Amino acid sequence: MSVDQRFTYLGVEGLRTGRFDLELNTSVILYRIGSTLIDTGPPNRWPQVRNFLRERPPRQVLLTHHHEDHSGNAARIQTEYGAEILAHPAALPELAHGWRLRPYQRLFWGRPPHLTAQAAPDRIALENGLQLSMLPAPGHAADLVCYLEAERGWLFTGDLYIGSRPRYLRRDENLPLQIESLRAILRHDFEVLFCGHRGPVPDGHRMLSNKLAYLVEFSEQVRELHGKGLTVREITRRLLGREDLTRLATLGHFTKGNLVRGCLTKEAPD
Repeated sequence: MSVDQRFTYLGVEGLRTGRFDLELNTSVILYRIGSTLIDTGPPNRWPQVRNFLRERPPRQVLLTHHHEDHSGNAARIQTEYGAEILAHPAALPELAHGWRLRPYQRLFWGRPPHLTAQAAPDRIALENGLQLSMLPAPGHAADLVCYLEAERGWLFTGDLYIGSRPRYLRRDENLPLQIESLRAILRHDFEVLFCGHRGPVPDGHRMLSNKLAYLVEFSEQVRELHGKGLTVREITRRLLGREDLTRLATLGHFTKGNLVRGCLTKEAPD
């Protein structure tokens, strides 16, 4: 069963959309502030996204990162509305030339058309005197950024948060870098966190801090058990339980074991 839910929070409009309404990360949220759109939803939900956009055509689109559930409709929005597409410079080659999509990604999200985007400036002007600052937050993806509206205390986080106690990790994520990004983002003041999957989180700074504390503690536990000679599989079972259907459905790309391996990684994975 698909999902399409509209909401407004503190004047920020949101559309949650997804081909499947299963786990939290099988649907994604795009946010709208006036004529500025933050993320675009997956390409297989273009009809639903277009209905949302027809009410107020976007002038500019800010991407949190290149993953297909967040950037998937950017090319169509650029073509149909002439909107400027802005992203971190590291995202531009991926958006222009594409990237490898695994079977589960094509099933859940679809394949996005290629596009030519522009590098987002450090500060981006919105209507009503609002201004977003782009804050790099690599780890989940090399090009992941957050957008901070300091006066309102809003932080748009893409996939930086999702939840305070993650149990899975993508194979291509860099967990140590993600932890450093959490530390860097938490140096800024904000109250409300606008997550790309969970939605608005009122006590956002505390919840993001909780995620950092959990990952630091979990990493210490993993390294301690690894130092005692336990294998990744044994550590995974002890701390997170057996792998489940998520591992099978993603062919090992999104698993509990990857989270354990991430704790033992010092450099970005290939």
